[in-house]
Amino acid sequence: MENFINQENLEDIRELIESKIADIPGNYILFGAIGSLLLSSYLTKIGKTQAGSVIGKLAIPIIGIGLAKYKDVLKTELENQLDLKPDTL
Repeated sequence: MENFINQENLEDIRELIESKIADIPGNYILFGAIGSLLLSSYLTKIGKTQAGSVIGKLAIPIIGIGLAKYKDVLKTELENQLDLKPDTL
C-alpha cells in the first residue's frame, strides 16, 4: 500500500484542507468542538465507552483547526489596525 502523505504532496494536502475550512465561520468550529465533547460525555454516561472515546478524540483536531483559523483572523486584524493608525513620534 502506498503512503499518500509524503513531502511531495504535503503542501497540496495543507492547501486542500485550508480551502475547505476557509468559508466555515469560527463559531461553527467552536460549537463543533464543544458538541463533540458533550456527545462524548453523553455516550460514555450511557455505557457506549468506545464510541464516546472516539468522538471525544475528535475534539482535539477540531480545536486545533479553530485555533489556526483564529490566529489568522487575529493576524489580519492586527495588520489592519497597524495600517490605520497614523505614525506618531
